[in-house]
Amino acid sequence: MSITFPRKFAIGGVPVTNIKEGLKSLSRTSDPGSFVGLRSVFPTLIHGSHALEIAGLLGLLDDERSDLTPTGRAVAHSRSVVKTELTKARAVLDQLLERFEAINADPDRLISINRVYLYGSVMRGDPLVGDIDLEIEASRGPAYINDFQGYLRDCRSFVRRFAPNYVPPVYMAESDKAMDHLVFGQRRAPILKGAVINGRNLSTIPAPCQLIYTIQNGIDRDAPILTTHPDYDPTIETSHEIPHLASIDVPQFGIPAPVDARFLAKFQHSGRVVAHDFASPTSNLLAWLLRMHERQSSTLKVHVSSETLDPAFARGCGLADDLSPKGTIVLTAETQRSKLRSFMKIERRVDMIDGMLTVDLKVCDLATLQRRRTNEAHADCLAVVAATIHVADRFHAVALNKAGSNYPIEATVTTARSVPDEIGPLIQQFGSKISGSLDS
Repeated sequence: MSITFPRKFAIGGVPVTNIKEGLKSLSRTSDPGSFVGLRSVFPTLIHGSHALEIAGLLGLLDDERSDLTPTGRAVAHSRSVVKTELTKARAVLDQLLERFEAINADPDRLISINRVYLYGSVMRGDPLVGDIDLEIEASRGPAYINDFQGYLRDCRSFVRRFAPNYVPPVYMAESDKAMDHLVFGQRRAPILKGAVINGRNLSTIPAPCQLIYTIQNGIDRDAPILTTHPDYDPTIETSHEIPHLASIDVPQFGIPAPVDARFLAKFQHSGRVVAHDFASPTSNLLAWLLRMHERQSSTLKVHVSSETLDPAFARGCGLADDLSPKGTIVLTAETQRSKLRSFMKIERRVDMIDGMLTVDLKVCDLATLQRRRTNEAHADCLAVVAATIHVADRFHAVALNKAGSNYPIEATVTTARSVPDEIGPLIQQFGSKISGSLDS
């Protein structure tokens, strides 16, 4: 039993197929940066950041965002399918059960169908189902009980009727191929992807099930629903890494929080913002803006903790212990040639004010160390980075808002008195350009 989603199903505006690819990348690397930076899936880091936040809200990631939870592993291995009406699924199941009766009626049969357990959505009677979850217990036919080599020989002969050039790749492969063909026919119906022959998985999970067929009593569509498989033992530890889940609960999204600002540095501990991480400047507006406003070779960083701040920056921007990935952060810029060093301290909030969902960015401080005036090139670079984070917060809030209560929404940029007046409009100008590139 695995999780299935309807085709093109989305959560919070993110297609489940995209979330799955991001989860698989993170599971391989233990790096959330590989999730948000998956260029084949997410057009920009902003899209990837939003998807990562959705994965966190669904409980698919651990607290450090470096590994998947059991539910996350189940979603990573889920399938997107066309949902089928329950009546049609039951018709397919009835045909399969009648096929089993015909197999067992043959005294010279190659295999016997001993027991069939039904579980999952069809057993529950869901109006729409992804597939039919079955555990089919089969064995050699009565003539082969004491003749294993004869059984393999006749399995190979049977397989070669529909696959003349078949050569078993491994020992006993011919028996599996023959059994699959006898049970499902030459082409298994897509809705039967959840049916397993001799998988023995159902006995390892605490899932309700229904014994709908036995070789002794035939078909029993009204068999009682059992709490678990008769062989299930909760004291036995299994090695199943991927839990067998039928569905996940999609929560009601309330007031969203800002995104984790580390997405801009692809979650690297140094916090370094690198223009080429965003693709070519000719195809990515953020990279183009950074290149245009750098003017000199600069190092840009995002700091969500005082631990990564240089002591000079920590003294310059005041108390830095209140920094957090989704709250107050510090952006820094350094020019190696002239030893210029600048910082911008920003505070981010998402609040409900008078029935309006407000996404606010406040520039608390902006300064160039060892200078009376802020370096213009650094200020422009830091404004671009701040605008990108603000756009990501708004993008995330708008998507969750559409999936939830759909309140009116407003994005605002405010500045402290010590910050030059032109910084607020500059961030809004950059933000408009970046938002426009996301919509195009």
